Amino acid sequence: MKIMVSEQFQCFMASLGVDLNSLLEAAGINKVVWQEQLMLSDVEYWQLMNEFDNQLTDEMILSLGNITNINTFMPSFFAALAAKNGEQAIARMATYKSLAAPVHLEIVTKPDIVNIHILGNSLGVELPRFTIMTEQLLLISLLRVGTGKLIKPISVGSKYPYGDQIDAVMGIRPQQLADNCIQFQVTDLQRAFISANNSMWAFLQPGLDQQKLAIEHNQSLLATVQALLLKKIPSGSFSIDEIATSLNLSKRTLQRHLSTLSTTFNDEVQIARRTLVVPLMKDQSLNLIEISYLLGYSDPESFSRAFKKWFHQSPSVYRQQSLGMFKN
Repeated sequence: MKIMVSEQFQCFMASLGVDLNSLLEAAGINKVVWQEQLMLSDVEYWQLMNEFDNQLTDEMILSLGNITNINTFMPSFFAALAAKNGEQAIARMATYKSLAAPVHLEIVTKPDIVNIHILGNSLGVELPRFTIMTEQLLLISLLRVGTGKLIKPISVGSKYPYGDQIDAVMGIRPQQLADNCIQFQVTDLQRAFISANNSMWAFLQPGLDQQKLAIEHNQSLLATVQALLLKKIPSGSFSIDEIATSLNLSKRTLQRHLSTLSTTFNDEVQIARRTLVVPLMKDQSLNLIEISYLLGYSDPESFSRAFKKWFHQSPSVYRQQSLGMFKN
């Protein structure tokens, strides 16, 4: 994915004490910001977000979760603030979220409550604390800036602890849950925005739609590759030649397309393996050696190393800790 990193945004990050190129290096990504843009695969993006998680304090997260600090760097945030009310603003945020990050906002509306779930577009991605906190804070900030009122959510949750500073800004005590969600009263979302601006929306919408279509076209190829890998990895027949043949492409053409999307075939294999491993770990009839072979590893040690990279713990420890949750 292409991330626009304007000079102003780099200066803003520097004011927080964050150098993006140093962060990329610490994340093990051999790339630098070039001509105010950064090309990252989904795998690299989440590596970077995990490094944000490691280095950024809650005070920095609050700065990045304040829409008044960053809406000038993100046209989709401008578009959301130009909406007539919170309901329309959050719908715009969800529609154009892919322009800023491989994150999906799932909106569930009930008679009195709107529940927003924060999910990773990449299959099997476990969202880091940094991503969840900033997304939830941005939604709260969007409503407060748009209405000029101190809107508070009625419920906030994730698997991570929030901290006193974040609790204070949210105005509510978040819960530790398996789901990354935030709830608002429908009446709060129907409040008129003082920042509503139809002229700004008319100016921004064509460009946003064009960018969104380009991203969706690219994602369709990756989604097809992932679907094929998820089907073929357990059978052991998932070489790049076999996947390319299934797509009626040559190996070189597939490699070229993936390179254009800042990813590689090996990266996509790892994403698919990570997706497959969670349901396999739930199956107590399979031992770890069997799981490693079903994921296409030639030996259990290679599987163990990959698993530790994905989940920061060994497969045996993960399975032991998760056993109770899997039974529920």
